[in-house]
Amino acid sequence: MVSIEATGRADAALRTAHLLRIDSYIDFATISMWITNPRVDVMLGMVEASLRGESPGGKDDELLEKLRALVREARAYLSEGDFPVAMGRMRVAHDLLSLQIIRLSGE
Repeated sequence: MVSIEATGRADAALRTAHLLRIDSYIDFATISMWITNPRVDVMLGMVEASLRGESPGGKDDELLEKLRALVREARAYLSEGDFPVAMGRMRVAHDLLSLQIIRLSGE
């Protein structure tokens, strides 16, 4: 096993891994919303929990703030029964996250 710190791409790799973990939680929550899973609120809570704290090195903190706001709005709209708007917020969050992961793949 090679330590991430032993590679020249340690910073980008760690940041990418952190964002991919968040990405998986957003995927779970989005799918739960689509299939009207009774545990969708729990899934959204898992997304919110994955967004707590700072990013590795603080380099993605601005993105995390945007994602927190979008997920918070999605949760509020979903609780009000406005599924299309809630799903729109989740899609924007997912797209912003995906774009940052793509950017990091070039580093």
